[in-house]
Amino acid sequence: MAAKRPAYGAADDPRFTLHHRQPRANKLDARQRLLCMADPAYAEALGKRVAHPNRFAAFMDRAAYYIDVEKPCPKCGGFKRRTRDRSCYACHLRRSGENFERMKAGLAPQVQRGRDSHLDLLQRQKADKQDEFVERRFGEFVAKSWPMGRLEITFPDGYVEPDFSKLSWQECMNALEMYPGLRDVLRWASWSVD
Repeated sequence: MAAKRPAYGAADDPRFTLHHRQPRANKLDARQRLLCMADPAYAEALGKRVAHPNRFAAFMDRAAYYIDVEKPCPKCGGFKRRTRDRSCYACHLRRSGENFERMKAGLAPQVQRGRDSHLDLLQRQKADKQDEFVERRFGEFVAKSWPMGRLEITFPDGYVEPDFSKLSWQECMNALEMYPGLRDVLRWASWSVD
């Protein structure tokens, strides 16, 4: 059975071999914009691959963001998206913090973590991928804690919450009201519950 060909054309279009850049839409950059201006066929091919028309228009206008009212950001609910990679514009600015002004001035961003902290993070990520966890029983509760912060709790009635940290604040408070013994589990996991 032959593989289904995408609606926007072949993965590698021989027309653009000399450009040394195929029209790909996951990350848009300045070189692609120059190729679009120099070659209308390239602009047409890239435009077909960009799913949101506002994004392609913003890209050609050199705008940093575009508006996508169909898909709000799941974290902050914002509608602004970065033209380059479709990520949330507000979340990007919040992550960049004070380094944003440094980057605009052409200065290198300040390091967020030291070498030891970075190596510790890599080690915890590796342990997390290998499914290493610490398990402890608190009366009728069974808790499993993973190095990257996931906390699985088995309740006395047999219900398993796969990641307690993903519950909303109100859901956590409701669980604490229903099960006062849950405080010991959360204290063991270094949560502030008092």
